[in-house]
Amino acid sequence: MKLHLDLNALPDEAGQDANDVKFDVAVAGAGEAGSQIDLNVELRLAIGCFTGEPSRQAVSLLLPPAGVKEEQPTIESRTCRGARNKIDGMPKKKAAASIAVDRISQLPDELLHQVLASLPVDEVVQTSALARRWRHLWKRMPVLRLVHPRRFASAVDYDKFVNHVITLRGDAPLVNCEIESHLTRDDYAGEPDEPDPNLYFDSWIQYALSCKVQVLRVVGDHVGDETQLALPFISQHLVKLDVQHFFVDPDVLDFSSCPVLEDLKMQDAGFWVRKMSFPSLKRLCISECNFPADYRVCISAPRLVSLQLLDCQGKTPLLEGMPLLETASIDLSTGCKDKCGGCADQTCEGCRGYPVGGYQSVILNSLSNAVNLELRDQPKVYIYKRDLESYPAFGRLKTLLVDMWCRAIDLHALVRILQHSPALEKLTLQLRSDERFLCAARGERKHVKIEESFACVHLKEVSIECEERLRVKDKVNQIVKILNRSGILSEHISFKKIPRPKAYCIRSVSPSFFDPNWSGED
Repeated sequence: MKLHLDLNALPDEAGQDANDVKFDVAVAGAGEAGSQIDLNVELRLAIGCFTGEPSRQAVSLLLPPAGVKEEQPTIESRTCRGARNKIDGMPKKKAAASIAVDRISQLPDELLHQVLASLPVDEVVQTSALARRWRHLWKRMPVLRLVHPRRFASAVDYDKFVNHVITLRGDAPLVNCEIESHLTRDDYAGEPDEPDPNLYFDSWIQYALSCKVQVLRVVGDHVGDETQLALPFISQHLVKLDVQHFFVDPDVLDFSSCPVLEDLKMQDAGFWVRKMSFPSLKRLCISECNFPADYRVCISAPRLVSLQLLDCQGKTPLLEGMPLLETASIDLSTGCKDKCGGCADQTCEGCRGYPVGGYQSVILNSLSNAVNLELRDQPKVYIYKRDLESYPAFGRLKTLLVDMWCRAIDLHALVRILQHSPALEKLTLQLRSDERFLCAARGERKHVKIEESFACVHLKEVSIECEERLRVKDKVNQIVKILNRSGILSEHISFKKIPRPKAYCIRSVSPSFFDPNWSGED
C-alpha cells in the first residue's frame, strides 16, 4: 500500500530551525494489530545539501499490510505549521498538541536504518538536518552507498566528500557497502597540475573491509583510466563480492585471505594473471571479461556449486576439478579465441589436435559432476569438440541445454554427450544461425550419417528450439530420427520458435557455398 506524507512549507518562517521541524504520521484503524505491522519503509528525502533549506518535496512511505486488511489502515499527515486547527470532536488546543508529535523519530534505530538503506550517502547525510534525533543516526547505519559520483562537480569534490564521510562515520560495523569510482573522461585532460583520478579508491575498499563488511560491491572507471584492483583482499567477514570495470595483473589472483567468501561476481574485467584461486567460493560468475590471448588462465575453485562463464574474450580458461558442482552455464559465443575454420597450420590445436596423450580437457571434464548444464559457443570454436575426445562422463547430469549452429551442426558431438549422460531427464537443443546465414549445409546433410545411438532411459522431455526464418527442417528430421532410434518417443519431443537477434544481417545462400561438389540432387 502506498501511503503519502506531504511536507508543506519546511520551514516557512524566517529563523525557523530545520532541526525543530516536526511532522506526524498516524496509522488509524489498525488497533492493537497496528503495533505488529511489519513496517518495510522506503523514505525518499530531497533536501538542499548542507544549506539548511529543505526542499518542499514529498516523503513516500511504503507500509505493507502484513495481516491487516488493506482498507483498514489510513494515514494522516501534518506539519507543525499550516496544519488544520480543527479536528472533529476535538478542541483546538488538543488538536495542536497532537499535531506536534514526531512519531517517525520515535521509531527504533533498526527501522530507520532500513528506511535510509536505499539512499546514496549524499542524501543520507542530509537527513541529519531533519531533527536532533536524526543528527547522528546515519553514522551508525550498517549500509554505506558511495554511489552516483557524477552528482559532484569534479572527482576532487567527490574524493573530499567521501573522505569526510568516512572520518565522521568512524569504525561502525558494516553489513553492505557499495563503492563507485568517479568517471575521469571529462575531469582530467592530461593537464600537469591535475591530480591523479580516484586517488583514494583503494583506501575506501580497505575501509569497508576494516568495518567487517559482509556484502561489497565495487565499480571501477569504465570510461577513462582503467581501474586496477588492489589485491589481496583480507577479510574474515566478507561473504559476497561484486566487482565491475577493473583489471588485475599479478601472477596469481588469490582469495584465500577471505575464508568465508561464498559468492563472487566479476564483470567487464581484465585478468592478466596465470592462475585464479577461490578456495571457499560456492558461486562464481565471470561475464564480459578479458583473458589473455596467448595462454590459458587456470581457475581453481574446489568447493564451487554454481558456475557462470559468459561472453569472455581471449583464451578459454582452464578449469580444475569441481567435485561439488551442480549448475554450470558456459557461453563461448563472443570473443573466444579458441576457434579455427580449417587451416594449414600444423600446430593448430583446433584442426590438428594434440599429440597422442598430450591433450588436457579445458572445460568439460571439470563440469562432469554438474546436475544442470548449459553449453553455448559459436561456429569454429573447437573447445567442446576437443574436450569430448577425452570422453567426459556426466553421471549426475539431469538437464542439458546445447546450442547448435546451422553451418556446423555436429551430431556426432551431440550423440557423444548423450552417450555419457545416463541420468539425463531433460534435453534442450537450440538451433541458431550465425550473423549471415539462414540455411544449413545440404552437402553436409547428405554426407554425414549417424549410425550411433545412446541410452537415456530417464529422458522424457526433449525440446528443439529453432530461430525464426531458419531453414533447418532436414536437420531437425535427422535429429528426431536419432532420438527415435535411441528409444525417445516422438510424443516426448516438442518444437518451439525462438526470436533471432535483431543485430543480425540476413543473407540467404545456396548450399553450394558450403559444398562446391553439391549437385542439388536428393
